[in-house]
Order: sequence, then structure tokens, then C-alpha cells
Amino acid sequence: MKEIKFEILNEYNVLNSNEQFLAHTLLSIETPPISEDQNRLPLAVVIVIDKSKSMYGDKLQSVIEASSALVNWLTRKDYVGIVAYDTNVELVQPLIPLTDKFSVIKKIQSITAGSSTNLSGGWLQALRMLRDINEKVIKRVILLTDGMANAGIVNPAELKKIAREHSGLGITTTTMGVGKDFSETLLKDIAGAGGGNFYFIEGPEQSNEIFFKEFGSLASLYGQGLELKVFLRRGITFKEMLSDVPFDLYEDILTIRPGDLRSDDVRNFVMITEINGPVAEKQESLIDAELSFYNIQKNSQFVKMELSFKPEFKPNVDMEKYVNKRVRVESLLASASKSMMEASRLSAERDLNAAKELIIRTEKRIEANLDLEPKMLSRLLERLKDVHKNLEENLVIASKKMMAQAIDISDSFSFRDKGIEKPAHNKIYEIQLEGQLDLYKCPELKSKVKYAIEDGYRYFIMDMTNLNYIDSSGIGTLIQISNWLKNRGGIIVITNVQGNVEKIFELTKLNEFFIIKDSLASGRMMIQEFLEQKDG
Repeated sequence: MKEIKFEILNEYNVLNSNEQFLAHTLLSIETPPISEDQNRLPLAVVIVIDKSKSMYGDKLQSVIEASSALVNWLTRKDYVGIVAYDTNVELVQPLIPLTDKFSVIKKIQSITAGSSTNLSGGWLQALRMLRDINEKVIKRVILLTDGMANAGIVNPAELKKIAREHSGLGITTTTMGVGKDFSETLLKDIAGAGGGNFYFIEGPEQSNEIFFKEFGSLASLYGQGLELKVFLRRGITFKEMLSDVPFDLYEDILTIRPGDLRSDDVRNFVMITEINGPVAEKQESLIDAELSFYNIQKNSQFVKMELSFKPEFKPNVDMEKYVNKRVRVESLLASASKSMMEASRLSAERDLNAAKELIIRTEKRIEANLDLEPKMLSRLLERLKDVHKNLEENLVIASKKMMAQAIDISDSFSFRDKGIEKPAHNKIYEIQLEGQLDLYKCPELKSKVKYAIEDGYRYFIMDMTNLNYIDSSGIGTLIQISNWLKNRGGIIVITNVQGNVEKIFELTKLNEFFIIKDSLASGRMMIQEFLEQKDG
């Protein structure tokens, strides 16, 4: 089994031993694909639904439909609970093994709109339910709201503290903001402290897509309780954390708590450090680090890794001749994400000019460095220009979009460090799926797709003529593969879905997220049309 890869890199491969200077330092974690013998822990998910008066109509109905789809994506060995809240808290469904999906979905569909928004009450009820479960499971709260917390606990610092404390107990919280009246900063902070994800659901039509994405994140969990301890030795000083990640600094020990690890993924954390060349050169190591987490694939086994870092020093060296392109690109991505978050805060405060100026400065910085990684940075530049346009059109919505997109930057470029050496091409890769696509077959499929992507493929056809069963692991794998291909400008087309698999696709609304054709020939034609439109 391939092991986790942990690296520390500096912006310059050779440092000047005669000077004091600022430089970016990168901490990088790469996780392996799910192993063949993996026996994933069950999921225990509690969905907390805002049913306040403002949710009445399409918003509440779309959330109910998306929650029902999520229940269908889970397996019978998973657990689910449902909480609804307005002024009061309603326990719609106690946390139970998911042996009867139909009855759970019927209870979800019975939720109706009420009055105020007691966000903390609904959330605390869900956290209590997960604390009480004794089985070894992956515990996740999905908290939805379309408004401000105006009943119960409303202090942001206290809500963040609750999220942090429960994350330490292995209970993570994902937040989803619906519409235009919620506080994106509060929901982002709760998710960040709680080790989960933050999403923005702009309109009812996006609810299923967001739940779909969250399920993909849950289905690919590799580890929880990730903690990085960074010991800065004499000659190096921490100045700023560019990546949006919870951290504490005590004397010369930096502790980073990023939350969950997904399988087959890269997590990068960039910080700005000041290096005193004459002092640093004399040290045995510049940075010592400890990486620890609970390995979900090995029955929550505690894993700890140690690493020391000492770069090469030379006197009077021109460090720009020794730039580490990977670190500099990562610093640009982290800086762009941070700028978007700050622009989101400024726009929420109605300071449009300051938000626009910040985005423009970020655009210019990316433009000045396009030659480092033209394709990737061009995509980032397009995103920034889209943000700039949204600021002009709708200030309230723009602030929420920026917050969500800033957090999503690292995922949007998730293949950048996977060692893809061959350039992408337009050939089609066809895979014949047979028998069952379940927990045990998914690693084989993911490995096959991963190697094909590394060989330059980005247009895939999954033919299901001979596939007679798919479970939630298979669904999660298809979601993850779809995201990989989108990030490279490619697509996945599914053909010949039939029998029980077709029923599962319809029941779980997968037919709304994938391009589905009735034959291999029509699948190939679809990709050719896509390529022609793209070239045009």
C-alpha cells in the first residue's frame, strides 16, 4: 500500500547565508488512494435543517429533496439523524442505522416552515446525538441556514469554540448557507473550526449539487483529527499564514489543525517566514515537524510522522536563480484565496471600492506570474475576473460567492502536484464496468483513472452495459472522478445505464449530475461535440 507523503519545501532551493530575508515555506501532505483491503467505517450523519419562516417555499423544498437524496446515497451500515429548527428544535429522526430509507425520507418530507432561527439549538442537538453514539463511526453534522443566528447562542466566538471542541472529539461540522441573508463569515468560521466544509447555495437548483459534493467528500475520507506541529528553530521566524486554516502560535511552535484528510488528495499549507541566513546556516535543522491523524482506513488507528528540514545555504547567492516553482505557485494560490476572503468581508461591509481594488491587485499579481504555470494560473485569473464582474452586479451575492470560491481554490486545482508529466490531449478513454461497483472494486477503478489522467487523458466514457450493482462507495468514486476531470477541463460520459443501476441513478438523482447516453457511439459523439464547441 502506498504511504502518505509529507514534505517541507522553501520558496528557494538555495538560500543566502549572508542575508536576512522573507520567503514562503510550504507544508504539503499527499494521501494515497483507498487501499484494496479497506473496510471503511460507517458514516453517522445528522442533517440540521433551518425551517424558519424565510425558508418557506422553494428553498425548503429543495433542501428537503437534497437531504432525501443524501439518505439514498448512504448505505444500510451508515447512520442518519434529522433535526429541524426555527424558534424551537424538532427531533425529526433520532440517529439510527439506515435500514429503512423510505421511512426516514417520509419524515424529512414532513418538515414545514416556522418562525425564527435558533441555529445553535438545532446544531447542539445534533452534536449531542453524535456524542452519544458508542460505535466506531465517522461523525458529521451538516448544518443548513438561510439567515442569521437570532435565537439561542448568537456570539460568533462561542459558536466557533463549540465547533472546535467537538472537532477535537471527532465530530466535524459542515455548513451550508442558502440565499442571501446568512452570514458567510460565521458559517465559514464554524466549518473551519469544526473541521468540515463551507458551501454557498445561491438558489434552490443548487441544493442537490452541493449535497452531491459533500457526499463525495465524505465518501473519500482518509483521516480525521489532522494536526501539524511545526517547530521553528533558531534563524527562522513565523510571520504570516497565507492558507486559510486554523492555527495557534506559542513561542516557536506553530500548531495547524486543518480537519479531515481525503484519500488520493493533496493538502498544501503556505506560510511566510523570515530567515536569518548567518544564524540559520549553523543549525542542524531549520524546521522540525510532526504530522498526526486518525487513519479512517485502519479502524481509526493513530498515525504520527516526523520530518526535519534543512535547505542548502551558499554565501552571496542570487536566490531568484533557485526559485522552487511549485512553492511559488502555491503561494500565489494561497494569496489569491486570502484576498478573495478579505474582499468578501469588505463587500459584506458595503466597501465596494476597497474590495474591487484588492481583487484588481490580485489579478495583476497573477498576470505577472503567468509564465510559472500558464494553464492553471489562467484559470485562476478567469475566476478572479468573474469575481470582479459579480462585484459590479450584485454586492450581497458576490460576498458569499467569493467566500465559497476562496475556500474551493485548493480543491479546484487538486491535481497540480500529482506528478502529471504528459500534456493533456483529446483522446477518449473508455472503461467497461462489470458486475458490482462497490467498496472493494472502487480502488481499482480510481487507480485506473488516475494513471490514465497522468498519461494525459481527460475525456472518459464509463460503459455500464454489464454493471448490475452500485453502492454509495461507487457513487462517491464517480463523483470524485468527475471532479478530477472537471479540474482538467475534461468530462465523464456514462453510457448504457440499465436495470437496477438505472433505478439507483434515478432514485439518487445521479442522472441530474452526469452526462448519460444510451450507447457507446452516442457517448463518443457527445464528447466530440463538446470538443468542437470548446475549440469554437
